[in-house]
Amino acid sequence: MTSRRVTSRVQTGCSVVWAACLLLVAGCASDRYGEAASTTLVYSIEGNAVELEGGVFESEYGTVSLLTTTMGDLDGDAVSDRAVILINNSRGSGVFYYLNVFLNDGTGAFRLVGEVFLGDRVKFDHIEIYGTGSVSRDTDVPIPQDDNGQLIVAYYVHGPGQAFAENPEIYVTRHWKIDDGMLVSVEGY
Repeated sequence: MTSRRVTSRVQTGCSVVWAACLLLVAGCASDRYGEAASTTLVYSIEGNAVELEGGVFESEYGTVSLLTTTMGDLDGDAVSDRAVILINNSRGSGVFYYLNVFLNDGTGAFRLVGEVFLGDRVKFDHIEIYGTGSVSRDTDVPIPQDDNGQLIVAYYVHGPGQAFAENPEIYVTRHWKIDDGMLVSVEGY
């Protein structure tokens, strides 16, 4: 078995353990997608509801914290939507990063439309939503109008065979857009 498969299984196993812990602490295992919009953001880790107080959720099993947030129009309705990066520190060796994306219904209420696991012990660089006049932070090139509404997350991940104790060395940019009210990955970047 390659080290990549082992790492993937360990990451998946840690995520499953943490999700089970969240169920015990939060007492909630609801599917957050499709729920009514709310002015109070309820975040999601592995599909489990997490409510932050002062930017943090703590339990005996670990801490979930808000790293950063960005706003911009993701769905073309001229209303600012929200994307956030959450950090899940399981108090073990893993520090897991998640993306949560919320659409604004136009009244200031937000509905969760996507959750993405970004990785374990990544080094976050930036998050942005392209809009009119945007310029790429990575290339310094103006963004084509057709890409308005795309969400970009840039960060470093560990390379194959690289120890998690080392600083991640591979730079990754991932792109998403809203399609039919849901978050979808944009391929080809």
